[in-house]
Amino acid sequence: MSTTEEKNKAVVARLIDAWNRDDLAALMTHWAPEMVHHARDGVLDAATVGAEMGRFMRAFRKIRMEVHSVVAEGDLVATRFTVHARHDGDYLGVPATHRQIRCALMGQLRIVDGLVVEHWGVADGLHLLEQLGLLPEQYLSATA
Repeated sequence: MSTTEEKNKAVVARLIDAWNRDDLAALMTHWAPEMVHHARDGVLDAATVGAEMGRFMRAFRKIRMEVHSVVAEGDLVATRFTVHARHDGDYLGVPATHRQIRCALMGQLRIVDGLVVEHWGVADGLHLLEQLGLLPEQYLSATA
């Protein structure tokens, strides 16, 4: 593994640590000001992503990122996690249920000079919605 790949994996390790400490400010120190997130409906800037992450962190406490794999190649790092948390605040209009949730998350980051400049991510949102009581369980069997 090249030095660049090792450094990029270290950036991801610091991001995971910040998530696990519930520290949005620390997360954002690893993002380039021009960082973009490639979302389902287009591209989001760093401020928009930060606001959404803050909303998630306020609704879900005791976040723990369970790392399954981190693979680096050049300036790209691919990740696979399970996010564990407790629903302790309003989310999508659902008041706190205090339920433990888990959600599969896969992502890819492009890291340049130690900062994330691009991010792509896919979360198992259907499973999250089912755990919050917003989606009937039988819908999940169609997507398993």
